[in-house]
Amino acid sequence: MTPEYRIKTEKHISDYLESYDVSKIKYMQVEQTFEDLGMEVHVWNVKAENSSWWIVEGENAPMNLYTQDANYFSADEAYSFHMGITQRLQAQHHKNFRHIIDELPLDIDKIKSIGRRLNNASQYLNNVSGPEDIQSIALTCRESLIELAKVLADDNPNLLADNDLKAADFKGIANAVVGIYAQGKSNGKLRKRCRSMAELAWDQSAEMVHSPNRNIPDAKICLLFTCSVVSIFQNLFFKYLGFDSEPKCPECKSMEYEFISTDKDSIVIMHCNSCGYEEGIQIESEEVESEKI
Repeated sequence: MTPEYRIKTEKHISDYLESYDVSKIKYMQVEQTFEDLGMEVHVWNVKAENSSWWIVEGENAPMNLYTQDANYFSADEAYSFHMGITQRLQAQHHKNFRHIIDELPLDIDKIKSIGRRLNNASQYLNNVSGPEDIQSIALTCRESLIELAKVLADDNPNLLADNDLKAADFKGIANAVVGIYAQGKSNGKLRKRCRSMAELAWDQSAEMVHSPNRNIPDAKICLLFTCSVVSIFQNLFFKYLGFDSEPKCPECKSMEYEFISTDKDSIVIMHCNSCGYEEGIQIESEEVESEKI
């Protein structure tokens, strides 16, 4: 145990005990360290003003406290009890594991290889055993963003030359494509937020690739950022195609409507299914246009 780890853990234990209204700690020392399960787990002997506690914590082991006053646990018994609970919780987690990508309404079928990368990384989250696994997930996120940049550049053939960009410059390509897909003064704030999100996702993955001190929540956040950015650019593209120009009810602004035909081929009725408002809409068919000519 390094001095830095000891100082950090002592503060964590103090804060943890305070959350249980245990204060005025008089003594805190590691009683015993166990490595028999392939991980380093420490049992701390903590004496407060009116109580005594075993605090168990360590590698891949959540912190928990056990009173010494009622159960008369030894340090070894507290460790065994704690690891039994931890293993049961881990087994339950594996049984109820929810795919991380299920947490986002993603539609990434169009970019199948990126979809496979992110799906594999999200499943790998359930089997992390060390820092190198977390760095591997971050690397997958970064590679996915680079591949997304290639797709965006391929869809906009003059993008690299017009903006003096390299094919692997994700942030530069993302910045330029946001300007293409979200044009106009009304989209100014949207452009700023999308660009910030793209930069955030890239910086998070790049930092984690080179950091051995990250944990599973960090990896999950990194993956969520990446998935979000992929989804953002898909929806920006839909917006660019005009999917945000669908008609709305003039009265209640609902998008739940249907078109009803009339006796006249050039007129249909737009009927709002929410408030019942109806409005006649003139359409110009090829036949009508040819008659005008």
